[in-house]
This record gives sequence, C-alpha cells and structure tokens, in this order.
Amino acid sequence: MARKTLDQMLANLLTAFPDNNTKFITPLVLRTYFDDLIKALRPSYAWLVRQAPVPPGQLVTVAPVRLVFTADELTFAQGEYSAAFATGRITRLDAGVCQFNFTADVSSPSNSTRLLTFTLYKNGVATPFRQSQTFSTAGEVLSVSFGAIQSSSLPADYDMYVQSSVNETFIFSEMVFLAQTLPANSPV
Repeated sequence: MARKTLDQMLANLLTAFPDNNTKFITPLVLRTYFDDLIKALRPSYAWLVRQAPVPPGQLVTVAPVRLVFTADELTFAQGEYSAAFATGRITRLDAGVCQFNFTADVSSPSNSTRLLTFTLYKNGVATPFRQSQTFSTAGEVLSVSFGAIQSSSLPADYDMYVQSSVNETFIFSEMVFLAQTLPANSPV
C-alpha cells in the first residue's frame, strides 16, 4: 500500500477518531491509524556507492554518460526502492517525494583545462539539478557534491550522468548517490 501524505493523515484523523460516545474508536481503528502514521513518517533509503577507484577509471565524453558504481544498499529501502549498481540506477517504486544527495572525489591524468558536469536524470531526462567542476592539473582531486528534491506521481528511475568538455578517462572514488523518501504534505 502506498505511503499516505500528511494531509491524508490529518483528514483521516477526524473520521478515525470521532467523539467516542458512540464507541467507534476501537483497538483496530487505533492500530490502523497509527500504522499509517508510522509508515507516512518512516524513513526509507537506497544508495549506490563506489568507494575505491576502479582502474583504469571511467571514460567521460562530451555526450552525457551514466555513472557506474560498485555496490548498492537497500537495507533501509522499506520496499520503496530498487537499486542496481552496475547500471547506476535507483528506482522509486511508488509515487512520492525524494531527496537526492550525490558526492564524489574525481581526478584526471591530464593537464589540460576541462569542465566536468554531473546531472541528475529522471526517467531518462535531465533535471535542472547539476554541479560542475573545472580541472586543470594532472592528478588533482576535486570533490563534487549536490542535493536535489524531486516529486513524482508515478514510480520513477533516477540516474547520475556526467559529461566532460573533452573525451577523457576520469577516476572516481568516495562516490555516493543516495535517495531518501521525504514525508509529503499532499499527493504529488
């Protein structure tokens, strides 16, 4: 069953708990309401990780390429997410509001100046959420980090893409792509 919004929980409050002179507030009504409330507020997470560099790195081109990871974690997904590290995809299995956080350490073997841009994609389409870094020194390690909030009225696929101003192999480490469900005030 889908997670209820906070507005739905407030609307349900008066119907679930009428004036009890009619004895309509039963243990079942209490359990059902509080079960829904806990589910509405319960955190759920999914994340993809690449901690250590994977030699020889990942080719980044002038066209966006999907980042790949080395592990996924669904221990706290509560059945709301699936994740696949090999494809770099986190899927939200229900409608709702998600907060995304992305961090990575990146290095390049080149001394030429180039721009690297990371973008959150939803259902194969770039979102406005992106972060860019300029590299100019071989071996220079730069950290990239940004967050985003997305809502969807349907299940959705989320990916992190990267593109460069020149085709080059970059080395990624300490890379994490985290999705977290946020309680929603009203249906999206």
